[in-house]
Amino acid sequence: MENQQVGNHGLHWTSSMSTYMLTHFNNVVANGTKTSTGFKTVHHNACARDLNDHFRLSLTGGQIANHLRYWKKKWAKIIRLKNSLSGALWDEVNFIIRLDHEHYTEHIKTHKGDAEFLNKPIEHYTEMAVIFGNSLATGQYAKGSNEPLAEDALEIDDDIVDEDAPATPTTPATPSSTVRDPSVPKAAKKAKTSAQQSDDKLMATFTAVGDKIANAIVAAGKSDDELPAGLWNSIKDIPGFQPAHLSHYYAHLVENVRIARAFHSLDFDNKLIWVARYVATTFGC
Repeated sequence: MENQQVGNHGLHWTSSMSTYMLTHFNNVVANGTKTSTGFKTVHHNACARDLNDHFRLSLTGGQIANHLRYWKKKWAKIIRLKNSLSGALWDEVNFIIRLDHEHYTEHIKTHKGDAEFLNKPIEHYTEMAVIFGNSLATGQYAKGSNEPLAEDALEIDDDIVDEDAPATPTTPATPSSTVRDPSVPKAAKKAKTSAQQSDDKLMATFTAVGDKIANAIVAAGKSDDELPAGLWNSIKDIPGFQPAHLSHYYAHLVENVRIARAFHSLDFDNKLIWVARYVATTFGC
């Protein structure tokens, strides 16, 4: 089914246009671009030029960025369903979130928007995993076929809306003010005791140390999201495997960055062994 997204200039995103865009960014990631903080304007503009040349359009980099956010929201919803939908099983081979008929029917009654992601192959799952995997999914969410899904859920909006549509202006909230009754006397300020002052200094010290630890954790977390440069190039030419299997294994590595770094450090023979083991386990061949 074609995905049509109508923007403020009457732009219609067809399925083939979306496929072309996702393939473009999939290749950008494969060339070593880190996506945990998103793509840059130069990448959006380059994609717009490619789509314009291929489809004879006049897209802008901003429209590409909007449509990319539209797909990122889809990916966030898929991750939420995979990890938090009670009774769901993840079919890793066919990219299907499976529910039994009764559970599916009850769920769709109140969540009609989830129907496109349940009990059917998820469109462009591999591309989304490569493009958005670092920013929305981690290795703890990697599940085997027909394995119960985790309980963790991402905080996202349930509705996937058109990002090209004009934004609705919002009115900033006005801070409420409290008027003191002049007839009520002000509470007398008590001088801090030496014990209180000592406690304040101790808390300030704890806060400063805590901030340093938090900053170190954030820095360490960022380094864990870094994919090895040229990772796709070290996979795509491995002989003896179908391109779909190699692409599937690459998506697995993108979602598990530590495994990706370990794989990238191997020599060719051991890389061959790792890929063969994954293909045999996942596809039974």
